[in-house]
Amino acid sequence: MEVKTMSTIVIDIPAETYRRLAEQAHRAGKAPEIFTRELVESAVQTREEMPPRTVREVLQAAGRIRPLSETLRRKIIPGVTLNEVRMALSQAAGPSLSEIILEQRGPKP
Repeated sequence: MEVKTMSTIVIDIPAETYRRLAEQAHRAGKAPEIFTRELVESAVQTREEMPPRTVREVLQAAGRIRPLSETLRRKIIPGVTLNEVRMALSQAAGPSLSEIILEQRGPKP
């Protein structure tokens, strides 16, 4: 078993930068120091070391999206295509999702 040694680095960053970093770490479900270490490790990897990443992986690493909850996973209908969903939505009665969102937002200030 390989034992990894860790080194420590101290950096001074503006309070606002730290606040944003802590927010992103929280959204990713990680402590700021772990999130920062992962960002630094990612930044210093060479192109050969970096595995190919999907857009989903990049967004998840940035804390912009999260995996689906088990409740939402159970709602997925296997084999349904995007075109089938579009067709069903176009045939549905009532306002479009865009219209509903605009109505809920209310008038622009």
